[in-house]
Amino acid sequence: MIERRPLAARLNEGRPMTSRINRRQMLTVAGLTLGAAWIEGGVLASPATAAPADPITLEPVLDRPVRVLSADGAAPAAAPRQLAVRIRNEGRELAAGVQLKVAFDDRLYAVLAAPVVTLGGRRVATTARTEPDPATGAQVCTITLAEAVPVRAESAGELIALLGTANPHLYPQDLISDPVEPVAAVPATPRNAAARRSLRAARPSNFGKAATPWGVEVGAGWSRATWGPDDRYWYYYPTVVSMTGAGPGRTAAAEFTVSVDPQVVTGIEVVSARLNNRPYATKKITEAAGITTDTVRQLRWHTRAKLDAGDQLDVRLRVTTRTPAGPLETITHPMVFTGMASNPAARQTGLLSVSRDDSSWA
Repeated sequence: MIERRPLAARLNEGRPMTSRINRRQMLTVAGLTLGAAWIEGGVLASPATAAPADPITLEPVLDRPVRVLSADGAAPAAAPRQLAVRIRNEGRELAAGVQLKVAFDDRLYAVLAAPVVTLGGRRVATTARTEPDPATGAQVCTITLAEAVPVRAESAGELIALLGTANPHLYPQDLISDPVEPVAAVPATPRNAAARRSLRAARPSNFGKAATPWGVEVGAGWSRATWGPDDRYWYYYPTVVSMTGAGPGRTAAAEFTVSVDPQVVTGIEVVSARLNNRPYATKKITEAAGITTDTVRQLRWHTRAKLDAGDQLDVRLRVTTRTPAGPLETITHPMVFTGMASNPAARQTGLLSVSRDDSSWA
């Protein structure tokens, strides 16, 4: 019997959002208001070019970008992880009623019902509404200041608007074709000229070239060793590893790793395999690496099998065990996992590993 249990919960598209700020969001806001930016393989974007009389400059607040895969095989796009804008009003104060409009793709972003605007850590009073733009297909969040914001000063801190966070793990709704470019704009008022800025993230080279995305799901079948009076102690270990292609493209060559406790398991070897319920030659499955310490025995195997959507590779293992003399002080729970998700074309299926934590050892 094959058991598949995700170690990370899948995120559901269209999940209702609330205005309550959780701990993670508060930490994000704190980092943004201090002017922090997390950058990988790039630099902070330069301020938008503006006419000399324009006192408002908009800047994206960059984070490590999110890779966005498309079912049409286009090269993965890059999107900012935080849907956030830094506002620099160098020339004059921003009066109550000034608006910030941010267009975004709601297939990619989970947006707060009440966006957070802060000035040096102090929350600025605002109102907000979000509505679709029929012309572009984007959602547009309009934030309106309910109080005046003084002319920018270094001592006052940064003026930051945080609207939401990219939600990149929406499997199986994770493939997004032609994501809408996020754009921030401040409409002109009698006192302020208009400002506009793209929030597009720079695309890192390690996001890969054009390729049809693919996914893989890992499962396992288990047996258990028992010891002690009336078999009061037991330890589960995998005897079958299952890998299933999630599509739409063909996977890279399948590989998997088994991690167990050496106090119980002394050896693991591949004895047979089947691909789509047909024999698969074990000579095509090679042990790639292994480590053994006092607390863990870990072995990795590479196969030549590239899985189309729905293909299933089942690998049967022969496991050698020892009988401990009594209870154990510690245990390493058994796990089967794959490192295939590091491939630029790989989808985050949420089923990249399985484990058992119900052994009894002490």
